[in-house]
Amino acid sequence: MRSFQLHEGLPRLAHLRAEIDEYLAVLLGRAEPPVDNEDMTLMEYANAVYSRAVEINILLQRAESDGEVVKASPLYKFRTGELRSFIELASKAIDLGSRRVTAANVRYDARRG
Repeated sequence: MRSFQLHEGLPRLAHLRAEIDEYLAVLLGRAEPPVDNEDMTLMEYANAVYSRAVEINILLQRAESDGEVVKASPLYKFRTGELRSFIELASKAIDLGSRRVTAANVRYDARRG
């Protein structure tokens, strides 16, 4: 379904941070995206990493419900802080990518007459 591979599961906190940092570097233009789908690249990449971040959030919430992660623990703070901020940033990047696709369609239609 995706043009590139995403991480899976719920690794240790250090790996979660590294994963989010990897995604963040691409969204902020510090690293190249794993694929180039022209005008669709930002929206497609942002949607993929947003989905992965929400998956991580779900897995952490499940671990909290099962008593494996407790409030005030590093994983809880990661979920309610860094991860939540990343999810918001990725959501805004999806919106920007969508606007770029719309603008590209308008330019294309204008050239066609």
